Amino acid sequence: MQIIMFLKQYFTSYLFVTLLTVGIYESMIEPKFLMKKGLDRDSKICRIIGIVYLVIDISAYIFSRFNPL
Repeated sequence: MQIIMFLKQYFTSYLFVTLLTVGIYESMIEPKFLMKKGLDRDSKICRIIGIVYLVIDISAYIFSRFNPL
């Protein structure tokens, strides 16, 4: 219950946009630069980190906006 209250208090639209921007950048743009440098393994790790950012962002948005508390 305290986690939900924490999310409602600190998860604002600015944090949502910031996490969304970072997630999109990490999952789509940065891996291309790493592939050009020949860092294939780092590119895959970067893509996974970006997808995790997006999943956390979407789930935090759902919990903070649609919770009846």
